[in-house]
Amino acid sequence: MARPLRDTDAGLFHVHAHSVRSDALFRDDLDRISFLRELARAGEKHGWTCMAYCLMTTHYHLVVEVRDGALPVGMHAVNARYAAGFNRRHRTRGHVLERRYESRRITSFADLLGVYAYVVLNPVKAGLCAHPRLWVWSSYWVTIAENPPRTFVDAGAVLRGLGATRERAVAVLRAFVEKS
Repeated sequence: MARPLRDTDAGLFHVHAHSVRSDALFRDDLDRISFLRELARAGEKHGWTCMAYCLMTTHYHLVVEVRDGALPVGMHAVNARYAAGFNRRHRTRGHVLERRYESRRITSFADLLGVYAYVVLNPVKAGLCAHPRLWVWSSYWVTIAENPPRTFVDAGAVLRGLGATRERAVAVLRAFVEKS
């Protein structure tokens, strides 16, 4: 049976991928940094806006806004380049990811908020930390920071829908995430 065609139109997407056989996709911080470097590179090259990410041990989640045709090309670049570097670094061969990435179009602002909360709460629900701001391998702490560092993550679409000022929007986002 042929694989279903991917949604390649411009828009917002929740994207995730899992490691082969539930092995560690990220064995250490160097792996995580390498993945984030590839994610930032793909965003720059393919015109993405990464609104959120969360790197777990065996999988990752992204919330991205893409142009027409950019999601499959960019995801191929991220996953292929990361897998090649992972295999080289750890002296392994073969597949690193279980299958192709999965993506779902985000259809409304309410959907975006729900997906955002789901993504950033992943480490809390997995028992890896007590609060999403404590998981450094998620973009949440950057988004809610008083003076956020410059990064490739731009949660502006989420924040713009929540308040007139950044401070107000962050407060509303924190309250929403913490009650989810």
